[in-house]
Amino acid sequence: MNVTVKNIPKLRFKEFSGEWIENTLDCLCDEFKSGKNITAKDIFNKGSYPVYGGNGLRGYSEQFTHDDSLVLIGRQGGLCGNINRVYGKAYISEHAIVIKENKNSDISWLFYRLDFLNLNNYSESSAQPGLSVNKIKKITIFSPSKQEQQKIADFLSSVDSKIQVLKQQQQLLQQYKKGMMQKLFSQQIRFKDDNGHDYPDWEFILAKKLFYNYSNKKHNSDLPILAVTQDKGVVNRDDIDKHISSSNKSIASYKVVNKGDFIISLRSFQGGIEYSYITGICSPAYTILKADKSIIDDFYRYYFKKESFISQLSMTVVGIRDGKQISYDAFSSIKLPYPSLPEQQKIADCLSAIDKKIELVSKKITYTQQFKQGLLQQLFV
Repeated sequence: MNVTVKNIPKLRFKEFSGEWIENTLDCLCDEFKSGKNITAKDIFNKGSYPVYGGNGLRGYSEQFTHDDSLVLIGRQGGLCGNINRVYGKAYISEHAIVIKENKNSDISWLFYRLDFLNLNNYSESSAQPGLSVNKIKKITIFSPSKQEQQKIADFLSSVDSKIQVLKQQQQLLQQYKKGMMQKLFSQQIRFKDDNGHDYPDWEFILAKKLFYNYSNKKHNSDLPILAVTQDKGVVNRDDIDKHISSSNKSIASYKVVNKGDFIISLRSFQGGIEYSYITGICSPAYTILKADKSIIDDFYRYYFKKESFISQLSMTVVGIRDGKQISYDAFSSIKLPYPSLPEQQKIADCLSAIDKKIELVSKKITYTQQFKQGLLQQLFV
């Protein structure tokens, strides 16, 4: 007869054995309480001690409530159950629950275990979700010896360090791309042709002579409905978390978007003009731009995301309200660069190569985060 051993994780370091012990959270802590009230006038941009709330650092103060390594749990609203680490002297506000380990537990292990526990599920039902300290104290978990806790925490910390290094690489590449865009589009950096000769001087022409306002409503309403977003670009509306119903009558008035079209989004003054890699239909509220001259699409895809262009675009509509569309007339009065097509291509290729490096690092971050999540599921009971 097979005997099933309970309360042992699927993944374990070989030097440890035996079942984990069930405890309430307060049995693993010397301190388990809410932080203290602090007024806005007591929080400064600069000060001796950091002030932490439910979502992390809020500012600085000349007073402190704790001077040790702690775990904080967000108490209210959207930050309910949010987990943070604090090191050294700090002031903890009433919006956070303070956790401090006892002699039988390791603070780093508690941090990872509580984060994995998803404490938001224990929030009280109300218009403003909140956590009860007494309720959280009584949650039961299984815990190993302190030595095994430390081993697990060190291992997970090394994974977190790898994720942090990758995020720093990603940030540096993004900063490098931003700098290169500035230098390439301002012509501080110029490419030469394949024979080592200079390319011709750039032309600067009005946007209306380079892109025309395209409005084609001839469709059978059988094309996918597209959404124009700041973070994902032009996407199928069904692929994003946006449940918008449209009547057949309204869909009939939608505009056709072809692959290679640019779209002035409703918030182009915040994030540039979007490029469509797909064909579909979109709301008539959007302005669709189609090139009237030969262009390299990627050159303008990058140019329209340049910060100085976005600022220039926003300046054409003084006093614009959030959500109001920038018109074609506003866009058409802007002068755009028009280098030779070979130079457009070289600039686009350069920036695309940087994007590929950023994408590679992003994939590594996603993979490592998924790897960590898998570890958490196997390292805890």
